[in-house]
Amino acid sequence: MKSNLSEKKNPYLRFARGLDGWAPVLLAMIAILASSLLLTRLGLPEKETLTLDRLLNVPARDLSQKDLEYYVRVLSSYHMQGRESGRESGKKATEFLLNQYQGSGLSGYFDGSFNQPFSFNAGIQSIDTTISFSASSGENLPSEEAKAITVPAVPVAYAKPSSVEGDMVFGGFCVSDPKKGFDELARINVAGKIVLCLRYGPGGRHGPYREAISFRAKYNVLKQRGASGIVFLGHPGTPPVYAEFFGGSEKDGPPSVIVNPEPFYERIDWLAEHDAELREKEGEYSPHLGQSLGQVSVKLSYEKEKLTGQNVAASIKGSFEDGKGKNRKWIIVGAHYDHLGNGTFGSLEGAGEIHNGADDNASGTAAVLELAMSLRKMYEQDPSIIPEPYDVVFMHFDAEERGLYGSEYFVDSSSFSAEDSVVMLNLDMVGMLREGKGLQFQGAQTADESWKGMIQSAFDATKFAKDMDLRFFPGGNGPSDHSPFYRKNVPVGFFFTGEHSHYHKSTDDFHRLNYPGLYDITFMARVLILELASAKQPIVFQQAPEVQRSDLEFDVRLGIIPGGYGETEGGLLVSGVKEDTPVAATGIQKGDRIIHLGGQDIQNIQDLTEFLYGARLNTEYEIRFKRGDKIFRARTQLIPGGAH
Repeated sequence: MKSNLSEKKNPYLRFARGLDGWAPVLLAMIAILASSLLLTRLGLPEKETLTLDRLLNVPARDLSQKDLEYYVRVLSSYHMQGRESGRESGKKATEFLLNQYQGSGLSGYFDGSFNQPFSFNAGIQSIDTTISFSASSGENLPSEEAKAITVPAVPVAYAKPSSVEGDMVFGGFCVSDPKKGFDELARINVAGKIVLCLRYGPGGRHGPYREAISFRAKYNVLKQRGASGIVFLGHPGTPPVYAEFFGGSEKDGPPSVIVNPEPFYERIDWLAEHDAELREKEGEYSPHLGQSLGQVSVKLSYEKEKLTGQNVAASIKGSFEDGKGKNRKWIIVGAHYDHLGNGTFGSLEGAGEIHNGADDNASGTAAVLELAMSLRKMYEQDPSIIPEPYDVVFMHFDAEERGLYGSEYFVDSSSFSAEDSVVMLNLDMVGMLREGKGLQFQGAQTADESWKGMIQSAFDATKFAKDMDLRFFPGGNGPSDHSPFYRKNVPVGFFFTGEHSHYHKSTDDFHRLNYPGLYDITFMARVLILELASAKQPIVFQQAPEVQRSDLEFDVRLGIIPGGYGETEGGLLVSGVKEDTPVAATGIQKGDRIIHLGGQDIQNIQDLTEFLYGARLNTEYEIRFKRGDKIFRARTQLIPGGAH
């Protein structure tokens, strides 16, 4: 509980409580001495004389940087093991949040409860995916028996589980890019064969054949040409691929797996050296193309993994379902509290090390916790600061890193009403405030003009460090928890201090954060909440122009704003279309679902990511999209990518 935590950390608070009836008098005297500073900091008018009654009605400035540091330290500690949604580490973080709210004086938002459980698809889980291989070479091995191995493999779940046995042939990189004059698979007959494919292509991952080097691109061509199975060989020095990367499929197709290269380098004498040589040569074909490597048995066995996440929420006046909740105007302030665990998904450095996620997003979680406790105390002192019909809900979303599952679930639940929501304020990665980056605020044009004025006013009242600037971004879409609210026509405000070299790495640790900056952002958010609650009329939603960041960040973009981040099948939901782009000319609209692009089936955001990774400018691609039961076909080009 918050009060117990504060008392343990603050001996002066224990002393004041021991004075019984004298404590209010001492606190009032302290308040009088600090009144001028408090009023200036809060942006309230200063008066020459103040009565004691008037002073006690001024909200005390009780935000605590030490509390913020404490929350971040706990949430990003090794004990939390990376706060992975649905795992034991995520449950520890949920328990910590519940402990703060229970007995705090705040109300459980969900019909009196503080938590909202939901299930989500965490990708796939290998059951017993293996590959058994008996090499036809291997002169350097100690015995004939050593030529045969059975090793675990990562399922590439582009088809439903199945098994295959047969002869394995060498396919080089398995790159098929006839438009650029390079097609390894045209030189060999792969029908009925299991094909071994090296990772990436000639020139490596940034070589000239980027359209053809993804797992999906290679799989599609090999499937079309009748391959009975596919073995993708990993490459030393590149991040490993995990089963969670793939969403699973119910379609028929050749079983395919990814394996570590070392056992195959040992049993195929020329393979390791040849792999390295081919990467340095663009456009040269391997003399070993189509060569038989030995007998292999591939077993693709997996199941979709369903996990349970927990949204946590508290409100000042009462739950959403208490009879009054649906007549209130809700100011929603939220942050996701999950992270990457030990990096088996989403990591930019691979798995193995605990990813503590101090900035992403223990920082935002700490800010929401401190706002909740502060505003609860202020409301107790003066209920008029949040007059009817306003209320404030403090949200902690789970499974954001998995694909906005928690926030998507919440906005589709009976505990949410878009019509009664004033705004959604999102604090995600707010711990690295720096000169030159400033404070980035997305969503500045998602409501009428008064909204931007409130934001600027709150920034000015906060007294940020000298030379710290506020950078406005107009739109409300993006890969964080404000996006589902914006798609429900709710104004949004996204506080963000920018990406950095520790993003999604195991080095995102407690000691790297700017805690005075985190304090200032939390203070600004509180001023903004009070401005919203004191407004005569709620701000009015409007569609806003988007920053140049659709389709994630690649050298090329399609020109749509993806939606449905948490979905794994059914096509990629289109949340918006950038005007004056080739894709807009196809007639695609918000609410359509892209099901095919450039020879690749598109089921979800991951499929679009794979496509864009290898796509090029000045090239036409077939696009198919679904509107209801009707399927449209067209051709489109891509547009240049750009930094956000």
